[in-house]
Formats: sequence, structure tokens, C-alpha cells
Amino acid sequence: MSESNVRKGAEIPVGISLSAGAFSGVLARFFVAPIDVVKIRMQLQTDATKYETITKAVTSIIRDEGLGAFWKGNVPAELMYLVYGASQFALYSAMNTYTSRVEDRYKLNIPGPIHSLIIGSVSGCLGTCVSYPFDLLRTRLVYNEKPQFASLFGEVSQIIRHTGFSGFFGGGVLSVTSVALSSGISFACYTFLRDETKGTRFEGASGLLAGAISKTVIYPLDLLKRRRQVSTTETSIKMSKAILASEGIKGFYHGIIPSVIKSAPTTMLSLYFYELATGWLMKRRESFAMEA
Repeated sequence: MSESNVRKGAEIPVGISLSAGAFSGVLARFFVAPIDVVKIRMQLQTDATKYETITKAVTSIIRDEGLGAFWKGNVPAELMYLVYGASQFALYSAMNTYTSRVEDRYKLNIPGPIHSLIIGSVSGCLGTCVSYPFDLLRTRLVYNEKPQFASLFGEVSQIIRHTGFSGFFGGGVLSVTSVALSSGISFACYTFLRDETKGTRFEGASGLLAGAISKTVIYPLDLLKRRRQVSTTETSIKMSKAILASEGIKGFYHGIIPSVIKSAPTTMLSLYFYELATGWLMKRRESFAMEA
């Protein structure tokens, strides 16, 4: 495989990383939509009986709502992935270029994974801030268990009517915290694993493992975020106490298996499509420069 476009010191123009990030986000979402629905349903249940296992969840959704239910909330989800992917990778690329030059100027020898952890966390924060309303809408649409699809505009109207525009950011602090950690860990693990497996048959699995590791680490925060998105009354602290009282520690891990199953390939596909699109766009840029 060629050199990674997210490695320390890689200089990718912001316009290219913006386009490649949007492309990778949309494609990654398309492939993981069904498992995302299963994951969210398992996260939001409180009695762990209806969706006790992945198989039961899939069977129940198909029986009660039909196959189309696996794409509930897909419009805001695609928009979320497009906006998040574009903003995250654009900022990551810009920060990577700038910080690498600063490190070279002042002879700072920061290890690649630590470098990626820091700028990955910051870029993840920005991506979450600009794409969060779409994430909230996606969750609320998926939470609807009726055979009839809830209207996107109906959900928007309901949120504005009951909680105002601030309602689009319910659980936002948890989201920024969890995504910052997840993004930083993903980039750090990907950088480390790709360097360690370079030239071997395991190099292609770097993104998969990075996604699995990051999701496992931050999962309790992710679960709290999802529950805050569909509850407009409870605070995160009250919700945590309620989960501990009624479900115990294991309550914070409802749906972790489908979540990891979804997150691992999402991270892998996102990074793969980003690398692919960036490589193609860079070659096209060089071709235009030579022709000019």
C-alpha cells in the first residue's frame, strides 16, 4: 500500500481533504446503515428483552416494521456523515500540515500516534459541533418503532415547538466528549497499526481494529448520549444514576456488540475511501499542473 494520507507530516490541500472526507462519509454510511439501526435500538431499550440479541433485534424489526426500517433516519444520517467527514478531515489535514511544520521548526520529536491523537480529537470536536443536529434527528427517527416512517420535517417541527432550537443540541456535550475521544483514539490507533503492519497482509485491517478499539473505550458515553437525544427532561447525571439503579454496570453496555460491529467497518471504510479519494484527487491535481 502507498503512504497514508493521514500520516504525520502529510500535506494535503484543504479543498482535497474536504471533498475526500465528504465522499468517504457518505459511502461509509451507506454500507453500515442497517447495523446502525440495530445498534441504536439496543442502546435505547431499558428492559433488554425485546432486543436481547442482534438476531432477535433483526427479526423483531423485520416482523414489526419491514425491511425498510433498517434505513430509518438515513437522510439526516447521510447529511451528518457528509458534513462530519468533510469538516473532520479538512481540519485534520490543515492541523496536520501546520503542527508538523511547527514540530520540525522547533525540533520537537512527538511520536506519530500522539500527534494523531491530539489533532484527531480536535478535528473530531469540530466535526461533531457542525453535524450534531443531523445526528440527533437520525437517532429520533430510528427510535420510532412504528411501521410508518416518521417525517423528517415533522421531527424538526416537534423539536422546535417543544424545546426550541436548543433542542437540536440535546446531549451535545456528551457527544463532543465521546467523539473527541473516539476520533483521537481512532487516528492514533490507525497511525500506529498501519506503521507496525506496513508491507504485511494485516495492513488493511488497521482501520477495522482502530474503530473497534475506540468504540469499546468510549461506549458508555455513547450510550448516555443516545438516551439524552430522545429524552428532553433528564440530565446525564440523573440518567446515569437511573441506569445504575435499574440495570447495573452492564446497563452502560447495552448494544455494545452491534455498536462495535458497526463502528469497526465504519472507521475502516471511512479511512479507506478517504485514502482512495485523496490519492485520486492528488493525482488529478498533479496532472492538471503538468498540463498547465
